[in-house]
Amino acid sequence: MKSKRILALALGILILAGGLLAGCAGKPETDGEDKEEKVVGISLFYRRDEYYKDLDAAFQKEAKAAGLKVIIQDADSDPAKQTQQIEDFVQQGVDAIALAATDPAGMVPAIDTAVDAGIPVVTYDGDANTDKTSTFVGFDFYDDGYMVGKWTAEYINENLDGKAKVAVIDFPQSAIVCAQRAQGFIDAILESTDSEIVAQQDGKASRSDSMNVMENILTANPDVQVVFGINFDTCAGAKAAIDAADNKNVIVVGTAYGEESFLALENDDPILKAFAFSSPQVQARDTIASIVKILNGEEIPKETLSKSQLLDSTSIKDYDWESIIAERNN
Repeated sequence: MKSKRILALALGILILAGGLLAGCAGKPETDGEDKEEKVVGISLFYRRDEYYKDLDAAFQKEAKAAGLKVIIQDADSDPAKQTQQIEDFVQQGVDAIALAATDPAGMVPAIDTAVDAGIPVVTYDGDANTDKTSTFVGFDFYDDGYMVGKWTAEYINENLDGKAKVAVIDFPQSAIVCAQRAQGFIDAILESTDSEIVAQQDGKASRSDSMNVMENILTANPDVQVVFGINFDTCAGAKAAIDAADNKNVIVVGTAYGEESFLALENDDPILKAFAFSSPQVQARDTIASIVKILNGEEIPKETLSKSQLLDSTSIKDYDWESIIAERNN
């Protein structure tokens, strides 16, 4: 009888041990299921134009491909609103933050607070005046304006005897992006022609405001011959004022993105002549790639810059803009 009790006890211990071993062996199979998805908070400068609408969509596409979840907010070019968005991201405990700074200096406290909380911050499109960000991802904005300026200088030298009266419609609030574009353009014009910058005014990156500004410029300088705009809405607003004045002697160049600008060049618009185009798809790809490297503990450069492309009525024929529009509409 005693030997039977001992045998039963031994069998019980073996069964218990087997169960424990089975439990331990099964645990690694559920580790992957328990792994949390990384979350990235993204603050857009604004969502007013086609570039930022396509950038929003591209961020979502690139993040999904990278296995990231994104929370995308529209700062609407308002530093106070963007500050609140960053604070909300910190409270939500996101794993990383990406923003196009609405105010390079004004966004520093919020960025520094996020980094101090252990959340890496990447700036894109518009940088901020702090060395606590992990990297800046963008385009060479000065080169955007400079390449348009070189195209325009050639136009002036060939068609206007090397001398023109030039107006610039800028957007000073965007000190990193638009100010550099305007300065690049001005430098190229003054280097390569005997032209005069007769006006430089704030169009607020808005079509209606830029139209009003252009009306004032034409009143003060009816003989202006060239206008540079920092985005397509600026250029389109200037064109509307020029059309309303029935002025046949002014051309508009600038930086642009979107179906209207593509069509204007393809149809050889008599006023809208050349644009530097930046790609939102490239911007999103480079930004998400940088964030993935940061989250993986990899070292990255403090700046990643891509190049824009200059298009006019000739080169637009080799640019497959229709595919871009088709992808947006899918």
